Amino acid sequence: MSKQKDKNKRPKQKIFDIFKNNFIMLGKVAKHTPEYIFLMIAEGVVWGFLNSAVAVFNYTLLNAIDEKGDFEYAVKIILFMAAFDILAYAFERWYWCVQNPIIKQKLHMKMHRELFVKARSLDLSCFDDPEFYNDFVWAMNQSDRRAVEVIEDTGKLINRIVNSVTLFTILITVDPIVALILFLSSCVAIVCNLIGNKIGFEHDKEGNPIWRKNAYINRVYHLPDYSKELRTNRASELLIKEYEENIEKQVKMNIKYGKKYFVVYGLGWQGIGHITFFGILLYMVSLLARGEIAVGGFAASIGVIWTIRSTLSDLIERITKYSKHSLYIEKYLEFMRFEPQITGGKKDIPEFESLELRNVSFSYEFASHPKYKFHSKDHKVAEGAEGKEALKHVNIKISKNDKIAIVGYNGAGKTTLIKLIMRMYDPTEGEIFYNGVNIKEYDPEAYRERIGTVFQDFKIFATTVAENVMNGAYTEDDEQRVLDALASADFTDRLKTLDEGINTHLTREFNDKGTNLSGGESQKVAISRVFARDYPIIIMDEPSSALDPMAEYNLNHSILHNTEGKTVIFISHRLSTTRIADKIYMFDTGELIEQGSHEELLKMNGKYAEMFRVQSEKYQRQ
Repeated sequence: MSKQKDKNKRPKQKIFDIFKNNFIMLGKVAKHTPEYIFLMIAEGVVWGFLNSAVAVFNYTLLNAIDEKGDFEYAVKIILFMAAFDILAYAFERWYWCVQNPIIKQKLHMKMHRELFVKARSLDLSCFDDPEFYNDFVWAMNQSDRRAVEVIEDTGKLINRIVNSVTLFTILITVDPIVALILFLSSCVAIVCNLIGNKIGFEHDKEGNPIWRKNAYINRVYHLPDYSKELRTNRASELLIKEYEENIEKQVKMNIKYGKKYFVVYGLGWQGIGHITFFGILLYMVSLLARGEIAVGGFAASIGVIWTIRSTLSDLIERITKYSKHSLYIEKYLEFMRFEPQITGGKKDIPEFESLELRNVSFSYEFASHPKYKFHSKDHKVAEGAEGKEALKHVNIKISKNDKIAIVGYNGAGKTTLIKLIMRMYDPTEGEIFYNGVNIKEYDPEAYRERIGTVFQDFKIFATTVAENVMNGAYTEDDEQRVLDALASADFTDRLKTLDEGINTHLTREFNDKGTNLSGGESQKVAISRVFARDYPIIIMDEPSSALDPMAEYNLNHSILHNTEGKTVIFISHRLSTTRIADKIYMFDTGELIEQGSHEELLKMNGKYAEMFRVQSEKYQRQ
């Protein structure tokens, strides 16, 4: 119960933290788009003088006519104001219509690039947890938006300060009492805004998981990946029901926070503001009735008071928004400060000779990041992590040029083993050695560059065939490498049917002339990636899962032929693939239970032999 109270407690901030966070964000804007800072200051000053000039102009003009009847002087004031107004508006429109959109896009690109790089550097365990994913989505959605709001609120703050100083100077000369009343009502408005900003932050925090689920359901309906399933089963009914329930939650949440907004903004800020203004209006009418002020002066004063009220209201909103910005910026900064736990040393990585796992055990529950431990009942534990070990005391040694197979039924721990070899996770017990040196002594990125991997859940990107094969940028110098890689993956025949060859765009998401490949064809393109670069170690997770038996047979022999001099690790539960391996490791519920060649394991007549007989019978029936 106390934990729930702590969770719902409004965030508190020190004044220093508010200033610090906002200055950090302004510094980031200055780093990425220095012109934004300069133009923001210029726009704030120009617009501030323009707003002030309008009030001063009206006040001076009405007084000139009312007191002096000097119409020639009034014409000069009008002409001067017209020239100033035209120039100021021309600058303002140029800034907002031409420069501002360009600068915003530039800032968006640079800040999101930072977030992409940061996300890529984080441990895989972070993405197994919903709490982290919520924070990541929040940071991604809020970062450049908050940066823009901070910079533009700062520009408007300069504007309002310039405007307010000028108008208050005029108002004090007219009536100090009115100036004091407006100042006091502004203090009340500041308090209301600070409370409202914290309520708004709580609203966004509570709503983020709800909005994320809505976004997921929307994405399911517009992505082609789900189109067939939605039309051939009842998943659509389930999703629509989920969507409706989620909207109901959103409505309840909006009612809850709407009441709070009404009290703070409606009754508090706006209510007191309106009472203050109409009270001042009655006071000014009494001065007019007593003849203490002329009609022109009355009209001019009311104009100044109305402008000051509007300006002060906006000034207060800008000032208090910095506390709200700080809450969001803190989330963003927290994400950017988040450091991966998978770090390494600086040892040079030698040519591959051996890879050894010594007494390796692993549990997802204890491998998660300290900030996102999976102990809370509110968070779903990663698949396979339900407090048990995914791998138990595994010992394997793989030498240069070995062709090995990791086999077992689903959930046996095969993919987890590969994640450990790739150092996506660290073992919770035991060690992994590369050439006799613990892999923690090497830089993780440099270490992974030695391993070419095709995962079972591979992805084809909406780019050209060549860019998909290279898994990145492609130049004409890479042409033969791409063609050879596709040939090694047995994709040559299909390539001949593509009008633009390796320059053909895959998927039609962004190109009407793009090509949608079948599952097996896509898998071959994914497999070709490991042949496009000189990897000493190649890992293939279910490399033929989308292929028919004949295509699987051809691909296996092609892989065997094109990986001479390389170490290959096959992961499979289809044992037709494993027959080409030098050694097979059979896993069951996280334990290595059998090992040997295909023939040796059949003679053991254990789990592997049983699995092989079941699959052989299935192929014979086909």
